[in-house]
Amino acid sequence: MRLARKKQELSRKTLARLEEEMRMYPKIPRLKAEALVTAELNRDTDENWWIKGSRKKSEPPLDELMKKEGNKAYQYYDQLAKDIERTVSGLSPDLQKIIHECFWGMNNYLDWTTIGTIYLHVGVRQIYAVRYNILESFAIQRGISF
Repeated sequence: MRLARKKQELSRKTLARLEEEMRMYPKIPRLKAEALVTAELNRDTDENWWIKGSRKKSEPPLDELMKKEGNKAYQYYDQLAKDIERTVSGLSPDLQKIIHECFWGMNNYLDWTTIGTIYLHVGVRQIYAVRYNILESFAIQRGISF
């Protein structure tokens, strides 16, 4: 009896985008800060300008909350970081090590074939199955339907 091969439901394009998002994790704090600075520089077009004049004294925590709540870029990067953290925490310790070293660390230049050979001692087909499983769980965290 021949077993049916699991059909990959995520497209190559979607897999590439998900991998790129995971690889950008170390840059997310900077991107969040840039989103807040950009919003601050664009204050002239702030939709909440009328609130600032109605308050008697400045409330820094409320100001910061207003910046974050209304900033779509900040919210996107914040949610992306949370989704990546949840995905990685759900992986085995071996896969977590691979993510930390090969996505975010000194070995971030390695391709999947090399990662499979060096870290897991598996062939091309097996390492791409591992890659797919990692990115599939990330897609689920991101709420991507497939």
